Amino acid sequence: MGPATSTQADFVINLGGKAQVPIISFSATTPSLSSIRSPYFIRATHNDSSQVKATSAIIQAYGWREVVPIYVDNELGEGILPFLSDALQEIDTRIPYWCIISPSATDDQIATELHKLMTMQTRVFIVHMLPSLSSKLFTKAKEVGMMSEGYVWIITYGITDLLSSLDASIIDSMQGVLGVKPHVPRTKEHEDFRVRWKRKFQQDNPTELNAELNIFGLWAYDAATALAMAIEKLGATSIGGYGKANISGNSTDLESFGISQSGPKLLQSLLSTTFRGLTGDFHIIDGQLQSSTYQIVNVIGNGGRGIGFWTAANGIVRELNSTNSKANLGAIIWPGDSTSPPKGWMIPTNGKKLRVGVPVKDGFSEFVKTTWNSDTNTTTVAGYCIDVFDAVMAALPYVVLYEYIPFATADDHAKMNGEKVVSNLARFVVIIWVFVVLILTQSYTASLTSMLTVQQLQPTVTDVNELVNKGEYVGYQGGSFVQGLLKRKKFDEHKLVPYNSPEECDELLSKGSGNGGIAAAFDEISYIKLFLGRYCSKYTMVEPTYKADGFGFVFPKGSPLGLDVSRAVLNVTEGDTMVNIGRAWFGEQSTCPDPSSLVSSNSLGVGSFWGLFLVAGVASFSALLIYTALFLYEHRHVLSRFDPKVSIWRKFVVMARHFDQKDLSSHTFKKSESQGTSMHAVEPSPNITNCPPPSTSSFSLHASPNTNGPSNPSSFSSHSDANFFRDQQATLLPPPNGQTPQEIVPPIELPNPNQDRPGALEFVDGRP
Repeated sequence: MGPATSTQADFVINLGGKAQVPIISFSATTPSLSSIRSPYFIRATHNDSSQVKATSAIIQAYGWREVVPIYVDNELGEGILPFLSDALQEIDTRIPYWCIISPSATDDQIATELHKLMTMQTRVFIVHMLPSLSSKLFTKAKEVGMMSEGYVWIITYGITDLLSSLDASIIDSMQGVLGVKPHVPRTKEHEDFRVRWKRKFQQDNPTELNAELNIFGLWAYDAATALAMAIEKLGATSIGGYGKANISGNSTDLESFGISQSGPKLLQSLLSTTFRGLTGDFHIIDGQLQSSTYQIVNVIGNGGRGIGFWTAANGIVRELNSTNSKANLGAIIWPGDSTSPPKGWMIPTNGKKLRVGVPVKDGFSEFVKTTWNSDTNTTTVAGYCIDVFDAVMAALPYVVLYEYIPFATADDHAKMNGEKVVSNLARFVVIIWVFVVLILTQSYTASLTSMLTVQQLQPTVTDVNELVNKGEYVGYQGGSFVQGLLKRKKFDEHKLVPYNSPEECDELLSKGSGNGGIAAAFDEISYIKLFLGRYCSKYTMVEPTYKADGFGFVFPKGSPLGLDVSRAVLNVTEGDTMVNIGRAWFGEQSTCPDPSSLVSSNSLGVGSFWGLFLVAGVASFSALLIYTALFLYEHRHVLSRFDPKVSIWRKFVVMARHFDQKDLSSHTFKKSESQGTSMHAVEPSPNITNCPPPSTSSFSLHASPNTNGPSNPSSFSSHSDANFFRDQQATLLPPPNGQTPQEIVPPIELPNPNQDRPGALEFVDGRP
């Protein structure tokens, strides 16, 4: 009993196998030492491989995708590597680099390895070595700045359980480190043993202040107890001697060992011994002590503070009795006194930004568009794919610095320069209604045409094999994988015509296969939908559809961004972000309607032009309001001369009659004047004063024979404002003594040299 190290145990196991003597070790944890090599080896301690599950559970809980193991270059370090690699692979975590430290490494050699790690992007490290070597490692790590914010250090229980025995300066350099160690339940037996151990230790070592017993000491005590119980079950008389070994003359002393007569019985007694020990249940299965629970600690202050547990049944839990299976740890102080979990990787200080390659293409700019600014000597990248990538990067749980690198540059594009049109009210209304009529005419003409022809529109090609057999020319987008697909479909390579934009594709299809064009075009569905969004009336998409990998973002093999970006893409596509991005770049024309439904479901009606009628109505009504306001303002003097007692309706009638009078300044009357129509002035009656002379006009007049009494109504073709107001005022003034009002026309006397009495006089073309 007692090989302390794995190297010692490896040597003694061979002797025990030859002598058939059980070999019990309480500290040889290397997984390569097992009962498979020798059935007489009993490991009264945990196998190092048992803690990798607890370690990988911590890594999985925080989503770290890359881990670098730092281990000692001997059997202790190498034994855990296969199990650690398998455990990390199960949680999709990659090991980009294995850092090996020699047991006799100097400080300079350790610093060299640490500087190498600093140039990498991974910031999560698992340390597996003896405490003496790990002390030098963490001291140097703090010196070079690797115990700062952003780093993650996880130590195995070979170091964690011995934290109490390390110097204060070593603990100070390990602040923020996480560790795992076997959980030792606090029982009455355990507490009694601790008290007795401290008393005994201080008696034997009065100068030593640290009297804590680590897990290996407790395992040693349980192993001795198990051996004593096994011997007691056999009885002292059952312990026999050794038989003679068959040795030759050239054999060594190690080969002269005899074979134990009671070894096989003692082995079976040990394997069947079970009891409640200081470290928990002591039960040997497959030659080693079975592990159950690990405690997770955080190095803070002078030692480690428990922050949770790991069990094979529930994984990481805050309390052992908790039924919550969700990973939940206590508050953690990370390196650099940070309380935020590190992202696990970062761009190294001497590293570069993530360089995203962007192809420069002339066509289908809605997906990717690269614009070169010659003034600033910069390149602007935009498009549907760019917006999706930006949204995915923003959805990552950490910040990734990146830059777009175009394959080439493109020329600037020249930019609805619009022209501002200014018009008066009449032209404004007329122009609006002209466009209304034009749109209505064209729309209903197109609708009628489509009703007569849409049922007859059928694709000219419905079978791929038909294209191949006829030797037709077909098109594909330049630089696409579709070219290889067409070759596999037995298309002649000389019949494949590349195009680079929707416009070029439309031009080729319009020409036809026999005239320098193509009979059909093959492309990815996203590009076809964009193409049909522009040319729905001319083309259609037909079956069959060939499956492909589709769109995606490509990263170097093994990149830690691969899994995170995949998850971020799912988060973006499941929400409204992807829909909004697609609508921003493709609008509502991303899909082409079914031609068979155009007649029935998309027929034109009055409701189809409600917006057009609304615009025209608003424009006309606005023009009417403006003109009415201007008319009232220009003739405000007419309203000001009304008696206040006159009704509103009477005022409205007067203004309406005034509005209905001829405008002598209009184009129509000016034209009549230019054709020779004579204008005659009419002298007002002497009975009417304070009124300006009437405006000149052509008229016919019939005077009343009785000039002294009320005259008969006279007809005027035109009046000035003053004469009109005078006539209307004469009509509207209330009569004296309450008499019934009647129309009063002021008399006009016209001299007639041929007659002594008034008569009818008519002027025609300026002649009586």
